[in-house]
Parts: sequence; structure tokens; C-alpha cells
Amino acid sequence: MDIKTVSDIAGWMKTTDLAEVVYKKDGDGFELRTEDAPVRADIPSCSLEPVASPAVGVYRCAEAGKSRAFKEGQVVACGEELGYVEMSGQKKPVAVSAKGILRVICIDDGKPVQYGQPLFFIEPQ
Repeated sequence: MDIKTVSDIAGWMKTTDLAEVVYKKDGDGFELRTEDAPVRADIPSCSLEPVASPAVGVYRCAEAGKSRAFKEGQVVACGEELGYVEMSGQKKPVAVSAKGILRVICIDDGKPVQYGQPLFFIEPQ
């Protein structure tokens, strides 16, 4: 894109109430902001990895009659099961993909879940 085109777009922006224009196509693009545009805060990176629901259904932390209590701060092993999702009589295990520390529990036993919904967050070790 040449400077004249960018200059024309900047001139056009002054005639509108736009504070920012972003254009991207085929790997090329540009961003223009007026002096009035609000400052955007960068999203901080996060080292936590989600443990997602493998299916749509109801989350269960343990088989009926068995107790399994997970606590935030607990060390979990790669492949360890943190319960299962029950759907149409089938049970899909919710397994940890990396060894680490269980930092956030986002689900309670017996609650409905969607496919891909984060149920836990693990800090890999």
C-alpha cells in the first residue's frame, strides 16, 4: 500500500467519528488511530493451561458411591483423571494433559457442561 492511499484514508477518518481503523488482507494491512483514540491495554500472557470438557453432558467428579475431592494447589500428574462427563449413558474422562498444579476449579459436580468448556486450569511444571 502506498503513502498516498494511507494519507487519503487518514483524511477520510477526520470526517468521521472513527477513532481507529484496522485493515488486514492476505497478510498485509495497517492500523490508524486518531489522537483521541483510547489507549489499548495489551492482554497479559497466561501460563495456565485449560483442561476442557471432552463432550456436552453433565460433569461428575467421581463414580457414584466414591468420593474424589480436588483442591486448588494440588499437584496433578499428566493423564490423571479429574472426573468425567456423562452423556447418554457414556462416560468421557476429563484428563490432565500436562503435569502441574491445579490452580483453578471452574465446575461443580453435577453441573451441565459444553464441549471445550474449561473445567480446570493447570499451571504446568
